[in-house]
Amino acid sequence: MKNLMAIVTFLVFIVSPVKGMTSTFTLPSGVKINIVESIFQKSLFKIEGCTEHSSSCRINGQIPFGVAFNLPKTYVKSITISYRGKSYLLDVSNMYNAWGSRPLEYPGVIRYFGGKCSDTKNCQFRGLFSDAAGSFVAEWQIIDGIPIRTVLTGSDDIVDLFMKHIDPPEYD
Repeated sequence: MKNLMAIVTFLVFIVSPVKGMTSTFTLPSGVKINIVESIFQKSLFKIEGCTEHSSSCRINGQIPFGVAFNLPKTYVKSITISYRGKSYLLDVSNMYNAWGSRPLEYPGVIRYFGGKCSDTKNCQFRGLFSDAAGSFVAEWQIIDGIPIRTVLTGSDDIVDLFMKHIDPPEYD
């Protein structure tokens, strides 16, 4: 399943337009998601050790997610969620080569973003991001109106878990 996801994601990413991209979709839970991804411009970032054969690349002092080798092509500029008239900006720092022009899902195969709100101030979201070479996942919670990213990892076992359970558990 992970290999199929990587192939589909890679194909979607390589045919993406070269300029910045905006993807907007509505989750099955009714939450609207807006992802803005921009072209990576070296002048906007502090870059250390990013070469074709280096695995010690650092961007702004951090090991970047979504980059296996070389510099990223894009970075996530923003993710905004909107639910019943309330909107929140999610933490997107250190997320590269993340979305491209892919759809929310390939029905029966994979969905890349999930989540729900129990009310306008309490929500939880998960996303699966990748250009295939550097798959990673992120999870965010909005607690009493305050958004926080609780997970950002490329760990294979967590990526596999999120692939199987993209929607967070139900609220109590």
